[in-house]
Amino acid sequence: MPKRKILPEPSFPLPIPMRRAFSWAALIALFALASACGATGEPPGAPNAAANGQGDPITAADAQAILAAFPHRGPDGDVPEIVVFADFKCPHCKTYEETVMPELLKRYVDSGQARLIYVTLPVLGGDAVSAAKAALAVYDQRPEAFFPYAEALFRAQQGVNEAWATPATLANIAHQVAPEIDAEAVKAAAARGEDPRLDDAMRLARAWGVEGVPSVLVDGRAVDDPFDLKAIGEMIAAHGRSPR
Repeated sequence: MPKRKILPEPSFPLPIPMRRAFSWAALIALFALASACGATGEPPGAPNAAANGQGDPITAADAQAILAAFPHRGPDGDVPEIVVFADFKCPHCKTYEETVMPELLKRYVDSGQARLIYVTLPVLGGDAVSAAKAALAVYDQRPEAFFPYAEALFRAQQGVNEAWATPATLANIAHQVAPEIDAEAVKAAAARGEDPRLDDAMRLARAWGVEGVPSVLVDGRAVDDPFDLKAIGEMIAAHGRSPR
């Protein structure tokens, strides 16, 4: 299965550590160093640890509060928790959506073995942010429509440098996926200035050491290769047998 590309060394200095007031420009500079939505090849760090010593620590309670605002699927209760970080404009995320996500959902989530939380992390900036805001707006209106909408966004994906995710296009896709959705509200959400959940996603990603998309964590532990279903399954099976 395909793996995330390893980034070469950046040709410009990394930004200074982000403060509590986060900016999308700093996030883009950190994540999109030399190739679209790649990763450094190092697995994300454990929760409550700073990313390479630069992220702000985050408590387990804060992390759960942030995750509660994002789309989820699967049973509640004491089951393994899979957290996926993805960007709708990232070509690696599109590959993940097409090759791994269907089996991941079928084998572990829809079977009741695990719960999946989908964190929209638009590291590519620009209209990737609009797509993330639109997807969250769809979730706010009809939670069950989020995953079909995410699939539709990846199907509509064009080149990384093409600004295809306009508010009008995002609203039209929402209407196609679920005609009962207020497409104008989705359009307005995509065009408005910000969604606090995206800042929270950035904060969580930095605190957990997420360095690229797609990234996957199971019970707060990073999956070295998010395309490796076997590794994900082994971590799900280990639920309750190792520290979380």
